[in-house]
Amino acid sequence: MVPTLVAGSLGLTVLYGQVDPKAIVRQSIQNYQRDWKASRDTWTYTQKDVSDSDGMKEIQVSEIMPLDGTPYERVISKNGHPLSGDDARKEEHKYEHALQKREKETKEERAERIHKYESERAFVKDIPEAYDFKLVGEENVEGRPAWVITMIPHLGFVPSTPHAALLEHIEGKLWIDKEDLQWAKAEAHVFDTISIGWIVARVQPGTRFTVEQTRVENGLWMPRRITICGAAHVMLVHNRAINEELTYSGYRKAGSVLANKRSGDSNEDHSLAVAAR
Repeated sequence: MVPTLVAGSLGLTVLYGQVDPKAIVRQSIQNYQRDWKASRDTWTYTQKDVSDSDGMKEIQVSEIMPLDGTPYERVISKNGHPLSGDDARKEEHKYEHALQKREKETKEERAERIHKYESERAFVKDIPEAYDFKLVGEENVEGRPAWVITMIPHLGFVPSTPHAALLEHIEGKLWIDKEDLQWAKAEAHVFDTISIGWIVARVQPGTRFTVEQTRVENGLWMPRRITICGAAHVMLVHNRAINEELTYSGYRKAGSVLANKRSGDSNEDHSLAVAAR
């Protein structure tokens, strides 16, 4: 029996005892976008990127922080060692340059930067129309009940957002938390070649993506792990194996670095004005 709260939040999700998987997916995407914007504007966290490409393994740990409307990635260690010497200075210079650049932005430049960033993920809005959904059961994910829904590309789908055309080449499965209507887990399988850019790369069939999320607080969900396993044809010349795992941890509310700096400057100016009196 579907809980009354969930049924109400989905409108006509439950009709004559049937669960509408498309309505569940649509609501989960709205919740996903809400939480993604919250992480972009408010949350700081740690990202560990472990990649193994053509036998070359690399490990990079970064701190991801809000920086005036879009996140900024600041590398803190590579291959198990904290940055030092020239590498540390370069990273610090890169960060200071980004901070100063965003401080000097006009409203139009800031809006364009944020729009560009948002456009990179806008394709998720097309997911409800890009697929035919089927509820195949229920499973527990991290001890929480979730609906399991398969996704098969819908014939005749017309993309309406940037990059949404790639959805035509991907099939997948979603595990949607029944209480919060959030993606607890998602799997995607590339069954046809995906082109990235004009000649940048082509992701080969058989490539798989897995996204796992975790409940941070009060229904707010953030990424926990992303894995990519497959192959790409880079610059139309080099076949490159892809084996990458990104893990996320240490979520904490910090607010935008630039907003905090401005607030600190404002408080300092106020203190100086009081002292001058």
